[in-house]
Amino acid sequence: MTLLTTARAGFAGTATLAAFALAIAPAHAATTPDDAASAFMAGQLAAKGNYLNAEFGGESYPDYGLTIDALLGVAGTGTGTAQISKTADWLVANGTSYYGAGSEAYAGSLAKQVVMLQATGRPSGALLTKLKSMQTAAGRFSDKSEYGDYSNTIGQSWALIALKRSGEAVPTKAIDFLVAQQCADGGFRLELGAAKCTSDSDVTSFAVQALAANGRTTAVSKAAGYLATQQVASGGVRGGTSTESPNSNSAGLAAVAFTLAGRTDNAAKAKAFVKTLQFGCSAPAALRGAIAYDKPAFDAKIAAGSRAVVTDQETRATPQAMLALTLTPYVRTIAGGSAGVAALDCGTNPTSSPTATASPSSTSSPSSSTSTTTSSTTSSTTSSTTTTSAGTATTSSTMSSTTSIVTGPPVVTDGPTSSDGGADLGVLAGVGAFFASIGAGAVAHGRRRR
Repeated sequence: MTLLTTARAGFAGTATLAAFALAIAPAHAATTPDDAASAFMAGQLAAKGNYLNAEFGGESYPDYGLTIDALLGVAGTGTGTAQISKTADWLVANGTSYYGAGSEAYAGSLAKQVVMLQATGRPSGALLTKLKSMQTAAGRFSDKSEYGDYSNTIGQSWALIALKRSGEAVPTKAIDFLVAQQCADGGFRLELGAAKCTSDSDVTSFAVQALAANGRTTAVSKAAGYLATQQVASGGVRGGTSTESPNSNSAGLAAVAFTLAGRTDNAAKAKAFVKTLQFGCSAPAALRGAIAYDKPAFDAKIAAGSRAVVTDQETRATPQAMLALTLTPYVRTIAGGSAGVAALDCGTNPTSSPTATASPSSTSSPSSSTSTTTSSTTSSTTSSTTTTSAGTATTSSTMSSTTSIVTGPPVVTDGPTSSDGGADLGVLAGVGAFFASIGAGAVAHGRRRR
């Protein structure tokens, strides 16, 4: 297949941000951490054309998986339905570049698209039927592609979640096949049927969501036990082999898994850890509500003061990290509630966010305030940002675009990134290349493999 993408240089002009500012709802006396994160992510989507990007080789490509993560993160807060609708419309219009068209079909991407449709109340029957046709006799949901089968455990988990949400009976073989990916230590491996079983925290958290929804309590309990061994004293959770340091991405995913397994203490610790990494009123307006990947990344932004800007890392870390703030699993995520989003008001409390010396185990919310609202909006990392005295981020850049053609399947994995915090697209399999990994991290700042 051919993937047509638009590379945007200099995004988020003043007109775009001004339009989004109108959708920001007045904050209550204390804006909740989840609402603040929702405002940040909705702002990122609005500023970037209703979807998020990945950078590779100097070009910008739509990152469909990350865009769905952002949509589901906002939906879980019960806010932002106006932006959710715009982003869902974009995903519907462009979805075949993500999950495949014609003879090309990517199981995990298709399943994730189905969950997005279900969460936003859009028709999903045709894609659900296509997804079911991709199940093998062994129960595996496999890609159908001339470029090979890159299906994995996260994709299998998304498929079980999508089927469960449909209300139809989930095939026992499909559930059993996922359970078979559990390693002796209770964690789950990424590669389906790999000879060596190497557990991965993020993969395990996805598997827990799928198995808890389908009643496999023994496997869930064992998996939660493994996740507990990956949780450190601060509440952070270590990721997989390429994201071994405690990080907000892994903590957000694990917090939901802990909750589903009944480990409320572990979930509370993970939630507290994520809160300590959320930018509040001491950060520039564009960063407020965002969640840093880890403590060093948070400290660096706070130390930079007014010079700190939004980067790809915060945009990638926040969608899954914010799951810790709502503890809502994907099987129950439904868009609804308010059309707008409640941004932080820092008019009378300009230093309410944690400082660079804050304890990682602090349980205080970094994003609460007690005054009336002023609008804050976000800008993309390629635009020129200024912060007004009222706390409103504005930009003076304009949008330009270049078009490139990429032959082969779209970004189909959600995985680790490069050490500079940008997307390390090592796997877009095609005649030219196969984009691998899009995530959020410092060494590898997130693992979104589907």
